[in-house]
Amino acid sequence: MLPAIAALLSAEMMRNGGSLLTIFQGTNGAKYALHFDLLSARGPNNEFIRLGYAKPVVFERFRFHEPGRDEWQAINPVEISWTHATVLLHQLRGFLCSEHDARWLAAMEETAVSKGKLPAGIDAIL
Repeated sequence: MLPAIAALLSAEMMRNGGSLLTIFQGTNGAKYALHFDLLSARGPNNEFIRLGYAKPVVFERFRFHEPGRDEWQAINPVEISWTHATVLLHQLRGFLCSEHDARWLAAMEETAVSKGKLPAGIDAIL
């Protein structure tokens, strides 16, 4: 079970071609992520095709400090249902602070409601 939400830290499309990610902080102080991993393929002309998203995963983001570098790692990943993801995203909506986050949170909500389909505004062919 996830802790109560204290803050929405970011919502974004990742640079891997289109995975969607929301990072939030729990009331316990830990940072968590809701991640929709992009499913993709190569077309007949070697074009990159976005097919949709794998089932949602929530994980804790753990920060490792080493001299001269910080690294984030995903720990304790848990696959959740699209319905659970939708509920979580609706809860996060109450913590919006920017139009950028609002855009990607809305895209994630649309994806969750459609059970992994590409949201409007994201082209299938990159």
